[in-house]
Amino acid sequence: MTPALRKLRDLFDDMSADAPDNHGRIAQLERRIRSDTRRRAAGAALAGATVLTAAGIFIPTFLSPGPAVPPHETAAAVQPAAELPPRFTSGDGSAYRRLASATLKAQSKGEKKVSVTVPVSGKPLEVAALCPKGNPLEVARPRVIVNGEPSRNWFQQCMTREGMGMVQDPVSVPKGVKQVTITFDISCARKKGDPCPTRAFWQPADWPLAVYEYTPPARPVEPDPVEAFPSRLGTLKLAGQASGVWPRESSFALTVTSPGGYFRIEHRCTGDLVDRLSISYQIGDEPSRGEWTCNRHRALDETNAMLWSEKVPKGTKITISGKVRVQAGHPNRQVGWSVGVYESKIVKLAH
Repeated sequence: MTPALRKLRDLFDDMSADAPDNHGRIAQLERRIRSDTRRRAAGAALAGATVLTAAGIFIPTFLSPGPAVPPHETAAAVQPAAELPPRFTSGDGSAYRRLASATLKAQSKGEKKVSVTVPVSGKPLEVAALCPKGNPLEVARPRVIVNGEPSRNWFQQCMTREGMGMVQDPVSVPKGVKQVTITFDISCARKKGDPCPTRAFWQPADWPLAVYEYTPPARPVEPDPVEAFPSRLGTLKLAGQASGVWPRESSFALTVTSPGGYFRIEHRCTGDLVDRLSISYQIGDEPSRGEWTCNRHRALDETNAMLWSEKVPKGTKITISGKVRVQAGHPNRQVGWSVGVYESKIVKLAH
């Protein structure tokens, strides 16, 4: 049995599985199924395209997943990225439509960037990539440039772990434009005007890329509940916690009493835009500690700490506050968040 047929059979098996006894979670399961379908479509399309192309098989129209959107390509080196689906629905019900696709080929001599021009309809735009194989910290990642202006997007989700599959980032569009040209540049990691640094350890890789627009859900979609923090992490004891759903709750403040040591701060998040949620922390009267982004794959253990406070005298009450934001978020695409504060007599660092 070919890999493509095996994946198709697995999909049918998933769809025919018995429903869970807890019928109150049907809505949550439906969102997860849509999210799994999106990831399966990205992976299965790659395997299926490879097998069918090698065999020289003609694919009839009635087997296609839907009408493909013609890519608008402006660079000669641009090639269609069959791995990224023409259309899909995210876990929270947002309907995505591909406007253009491209591929940065590691084997192509001199190819350091590709550009696509897409229309602007007023709907949110996003760029997408299929994370390549290899060590995420060593593979060179393309930066995104919109109408000549560098964006903050570097597909950083691909650095989380190997095998991330399809990842997406929002794109800021200048006001009043009818179209934008988006360039994916892998020539070097730099800010505009800065020279290219030498990065000998960067490894070349093939990057399937695409630009999408999406239609958000008509009504707010409640995210899954955030997993509760354990009362203890080894010798660390939970001292306080705060939680909410963005955008309804976008700040918090909790007061804890020091045991004569340190406070460790952690957060967890749920929702389709979880990787775009960040929290800025302030501990007592200290300056802000900056923003910390949620990572759905980050493990919580005794030494894998996200943020530690300075040492606080025993019996001292201290307020830990923060502000929650979602980059290019939409009010109907809600994100759940929860902050946990642990107390410890010492700072435990990862070995």
